[in-house]
Amino acid sequence: MNPTGFIRKLGTVVVSMLLYAGTSDAQSVADAARAARAKQPETSHVFTNKDDPAAAPSTTAPSTAKPVLTARHEIPYDPYEGSTQRVIIRATLNGRVTARLAVDTGAPTTIISGALAERLGLLSETSAGVWTRAGGIGGSTPAIRTFLETIRVGDIEQQFFPTTIVRELSTGFEGLIGMDFLSLFAMRIDPARRVLVLEDVPPSSTVYGQRSEQWWRSNYKELANLRRRWSDYAEKLNKAIEDSNITAGGGIEDARLMLEFARKQASEAEVLFDLLNKRAMQYVVPMSWREY
Repeated sequence: MNPTGFIRKLGTVVVSMLLYAGTSDAQSVADAARAARAKQPETSHVFTNKDDPAAAPSTTAPSTAKPVLTARHEIPYDPYEGSTQRVIIRATLNGRVTARLAVDTGAPTTIISGALAERLGLLSETSAGVWTRAGGIGGSTPAIRTFLETIRVGDIEQQFFPTTIVRELSTGFEGLIGMDFLSLFAMRIDPARRVLVLEDVPPSSTVYGQRSEQWWRSNYKELANLRRRWSDYAEKLNKAIEDSNITAGGGIEDARLMLEFARKQASEAEVLFDLLNKRAMQYVVPMSWREY
């Protein structure tokens, strides 16, 4: 197996271990690497991280949207999940996979399960996302950071959502639809008719991709931090290997495998950062909002 294909395979194996076995131990990464070597070669894929020349930022201010009538959308929901009183709707992700998502006004972003991510093709050899940790009331848990291209609910379709992949959330739903989607509308629940009512917000919010200054700033900082942490970790591992007197055995092999994985993760973080930057350029987001 060529090095690129091997590292991508390693990333996929580690993702599976994180999502389904719940491990975060470095030794398990090395064990997964040895198992990955038995796999068949995969066709390598080369990411490009340069901005599209055609997407150069404009120096003019964004135009004001033309007035339109406020639209009202009614989305049927399942009457809760057991005794937890969750409102569960059906959403189509990336234009092709329909899933049951719980409406969660306490979740800042969209969250999906590992099984749903696999159905969407988000955990493949060529795109495994970035390994991080997600926090909650019960503490933090291993997670994967990536993007969803589109979320469609009823007759509404919105684009570009930073998304967190975690282990299975519930047997009743496959993810949470959070405030990054819900805040684009005025929302209320009609329990008598069992519908979620979403009303379009004023058209002036269409500037900057309907995202606030805080949204852009926080996503820039998060992805830049992920990129920096994985790059720093790779440098630390590389120095430890260079300074080591060990020339053979499992220890040095594990360290080298971890180094390759860390470099792969830094590259994946760069890809996500590049996607965010291109979207910011498309929506003429002020440069001051892109600081990191």
